[in-house]
Amino acid sequence: MKFWLTFLFLTWAFISIASPYVQKAEFGGSARHRSTAFAIGNSGYIGLGHINSGVDVEYEDFWRYDPASNSWTQIADYPEGKMYHAAAFVLNNKAYVGTGRREDGTYSVKFHAYDPTTNSWTPTADFIGLARRGAVGFAINGKGYVGTGQVTTGYTVTFYEYNPSLDQWSQKANFIGTPRTSAVGFSIGNYGYLGTGETSGPSTNDFYQYDPSTNGWSQKANIGAFGRQEAVGFALNGLGYIGTGDDFSSGNNFKDMWAYSPATNLWLPRHEFAGTARRYLVAFTIGPKAYLGTGTNGTNFKDFWMYNPALSDLEDLLKKIDLKLYPNPAVENLTIDLSDLPSGIERDKIKFSLFSMDGKSNKKYQFKEKVLKIEVSEFPSGSYVYRFTYEGQSLRSGKLTLKHKS
Repeated sequence: MKFWLTFLFLTWAFISIASPYVQKAEFGGSARHRSTAFAIGNSGYIGLGHINSGVDVEYEDFWRYDPASNSWTQIADYPEGKMYHAAAFVLNNKAYVGTGRREDGTYSVKFHAYDPTTNSWTPTADFIGLARRGAVGFAINGKGYVGTGQVTTGYTVTFYEYNPSLDQWSQKANFIGTPRTSAVGFSIGNYGYLGTGETSGPSTNDFYQYDPSTNGWSQKANIGAFGRQEAVGFALNGLGYIGTGDDFSSGNNFKDMWAYSPATNLWLPRHEFAGTARRYLVAFTIGPKAYLGTGTNGTNFKDFWMYNPALSDLEDLLKKIDLKLYPNPAVENLTIDLSDLPSGIERDKIKFSLFSMDGKSNKKYQFKEKVLKIEVSEFPSGSYVYRFTYEGQSLRSGKLTLKHKS
């Protein structure tokens, strides 16, 4: 009885919404950071990277993730050997991976294309810019783009385009922001986007758009209220997402997440990352979902998460549900009115339950009509707990008194 009343108190008028993050099978390789990630078709890939906590270890392995089976399978190793902080983009169902830091400390200009149909890597044209690590990579309309990063003399703004038909690189307009490494980049529609990163000064929160049709850059709205570097970024369902990372000045690791709308040039906060705050998280997208994993906060991670923004959208809708329950106390009839529901909410998925105060008996109702009337005479007079749920998610709970007419 005491436990039940405590449960009632804690859940009174409480809204509990499922997180848009769902933990999945751990990454198949060793825990690491500065990895490289991409998706081809219905599979995602993570590989390369290193650890540098006490001992410096680089990796050359790559792993394929199958969302259907929630499983990892090791694929062919990267042919250049152990690397970290390499860039990647996907064109015509092949992944192009290159640049990065080798095990011996030198930077690379090599690129290789991975074909999942043969599980093989093929050398492609060398990158024509200075060897670098920590560059960004993305694809727009059949071309690959790589730029910024750290070269032997410092940070850079140089930017390049790859044409797979010619197997050829060409230099494009320099990035107009501060020279940087460990930025994030992605493409949405006909444009590329690049932002945040490590500079020779403070971490940044600036954000830019690249238009290949004009070979020009333009600055867009800043991300949040503070700078960050070593963040994660991806494009999903027409929006750009940036989050996690750390701040150079404070050393703090973050777990917040922001969504960018190109149509409005606005950033909106979204659900924070469900794992531990960290830097060097990597991500890929498959269909309407994103997948995120690895990274470090001093401890290297191999946990892996699915992000489904549809669950965030559902949360917003559920908060708008107007639940009318009256009168309380109820004497003859208890009326529940669900006439005014937001678009996207299905009435028959809302359930109403009545529990006795000792928790030993309950009765559940489903809404087939806009208004539900319950005869009080069905229940003994007294106090009850009520609860509304939507597909098992609690919307509202409280205390209700039922009285028989004297």
